[in-house]
Amino acid sequence: MEVYPTSGEKLVEFVVKVVNKRLLEFFNELRREVDLEAPLAVDLVEASRDFTLRGGKRLRAVLALVGYWSREWGVGDLESIVDVMAAIELLQSYLLVHDDIMDRDEVRRGGPTTHVVFRNKCIGMNWGDCEHYGVSQAITAGDMLEASAIGLLSSKHLDSSVVSKLVSTYSKGLRKVAYGQYLDVYFSKLPLRKIREEHILLVYKLKTSSYTIELPLHLGAIASRRYSDKLLRELSDYAIPAGIAFQIRDDIIGLYGDPSVTGKPAGSDVKGKKKTLLVLKAFELVGGEDKRLLELVYDELSEGEIMDEHVERVREIVKSSGSLSYCEKVIESNVGKALDALNRSEEISGESREFLKWLTYKLAYRER
Repeated sequence: MEVYPTSGEKLVEFVVKVVNKRLLEFFNELRREVDLEAPLAVDLVEASRDFTLRGGKRLRAVLALVGYWSREWGVGDLESIVDVMAAIELLQSYLLVHDDIMDRDEVRRGGPTTHVVFRNKCIGMNWGDCEHYGVSQAITAGDMLEASAIGLLSSKHLDSSVVSKLVSTYSKGLRKVAYGQYLDVYFSKLPLRKIREEHILLVYKLKTSSYTIELPLHLGAIASRRYSDKLLRELSDYAIPAGIAFQIRDDIIGLYGDPSVTGKPAGSDVKGKKKTLLVLKAFELVGGEDKRLLELVYDELSEGEIMDEHVERVREIVKSSGSLSYCEKVIESNVGKALDALNRSEEISGESREFLKWLTYKLAYRER
């Protein structure tokens, strides 16, 4: 019987190694396909490969494996889950590529975003309308990555009935992300005074909890063929608060993090006018000039008009208003809910519970 790492860090290292190997194999397969079908489209595959393999925590792949072992730790053929682990990382790349377009971000994982890569290629060729070219080709790259994820879910190592359940679960999870993304963009157009905390938390639940934590756990559990509806509910009871804690920490890192550590430009969330819980709570707590400054940045200025000094003022207001402390307490509360869900669970294996507890603290209190 295969012996797998049991400690948190060792298991994460194991997954990163395994899933990166499978992703490299997959992109080599894709390269052979494009060379045969459409050699002039090779840049599409190369840019998608470089973006996917550039970095990333492989968190979703880790959770897919934990889901696979959520009933019985270490049981099952690893080949049966590796394609699912790779698929969820291709889904992650797809969503990031499109998210970067919507957010107009130019840096991701310490390098240029995909639309910037294609834009720069266009500029290098002295073509016209290179902004549009870059966005158009990046959308196409995202579409290809998403199609590839579905292809990997249809693994030859899995029974057809399992594949059917995997694809339907994947599809519903992706629809939740779409609802959350729509609301995120929609709320960006509303003035701060019309947004409530429950609006922000709903976006976090749909965009982060359901896709970053719940979906990979469910996909892994389904692939194992050892799941029950009760097990999936227990995993969801854990995933929703854990994902909210993860996202609020992500917002804090986005506002205060070191770009050399995060791989993203300083203040990009402010310049992108993201209405996070940090900003919303600060708006509720302050008055006078501070409230006016937040209205100016988030309701009136265009993204191009937001300067570094605006970013610094938002940082100061979020901290001095008590919003940062409030959000830390919301993180703590959701961590508590996630741990309580694990402690109450009856079908999640003991090893899986212990790993998820370790991971919850790691995600909720990380620095990048």
